[in-house]
Amino acid sequence: MPGSPIQNNMFEKSTGYVQNDNPFPVSSCGRRRNDGSPLTITDASYEKSNRKMRSKYKSETGKTLGSRQTSGTNSRRVSFACRFSGMKGPMKKPNGEPTRKAIALKKWGFGSVQAARKFCNKNKKS
Repeated sequence: MPGSPIQNNMFEKSTGYVQNDNPFPVSSCGRRRNDGSPLTITDASYEKSNRKMRSKYKSETGKTLGSRQTSGTNSRRVSFACRFSGMKGPMKKPNGEPTRKAIALKKWGFGSVQAARKFCNKNKKS
């Protein structure tokens, strides 16, 4: 420990900061890990975060993002389907609620990753 013996003996030795009411368990490295978010995403909260993201983009660039294309073969919808058909991860959380990926696919008019993949393969340009 740096410092003189007088400085080192001025204070009691600390055991570190201890959180008594933290709900997450301590892992092997001594840190607390959130193994499952206590927050759940609903349609309302998804729309709220979507509006927030869109307004941030507009304030930064001055441009507006296009709206969701829920039907048809618009190039943006095809691009979305191709992008999301390759995404890894589950469609449902362990507690049975849909993930953000599942909610986004539903909002764009796809019931599953396979539906998006089929739509992508059928409508992509090359």
